Amino acid sequence: MTLRTLTAALLAAPLLMTAPALAQSTGPGEGPADISADRSELFDAQGLVVYSGDVNVVRGGVRLRADRLEAYYVRRDTGGRELRRIVAEGEVFYVTEAEIARGDRGTYDLVNDVIELTGSVVLTQGCNVSTGEHLYAELATGVARLDGGENSNDRVRSVFFTDDDAATAQTPQDCPAPVIPGDGPRPYEAPEG
Repeated sequence: MTLRTLTAALLAAPLLMTAPALAQSTGPGEGPADISADRSELFDAQGLVVYSGDVNVVRGGVRLRADRLEAYYVRRDTGGRELRRIVAEGEVFYVTEAEIARGDRGTYDLVNDVIELTGSVVLTQGCNVSTGEHLYAELATGVARLDGGENSNDRVRSVFFTDDDAATAQTPQDCPAPVIPGDGPRPYEAPEG
């Protein structure tokens, strides 16, 4: 058994124990977190697993993609581990069915169901695009805040299209929106086995 397989099994075990109970009520952003990457390193004394290389986290109907990810966990009294917080760096994408958010760095607080993105943030919702430097989103309530940077050039900017403007768009690529920086998230491939 490789360290990658062992680490993934140890990290996922406490989450998977509750999966059958969650299966009937799991929605977007709920349930076990499925993390895949090219490499992982376990730092058990610090409660940390570091993933690198095309990292994908799938949880319910949402996905987080990054170049590098730190997954912080705490030990349960029963001996298992509980994933609490994820810190992602390098071309970070948070993808839902309705939106894509991109930033240079992201934090996903699984306890409070909050995601934050910083650094050249781009949020797309259909054809509409908003940009800023810091996105704070409470996933359970749907409340979000987008802030600009300290520089006057880093102001929040949003471009909204009417239904007529976006009516012919079949995919986000067909939208008449401004160009979004970055290549976009890589496709997710489920691990074998």
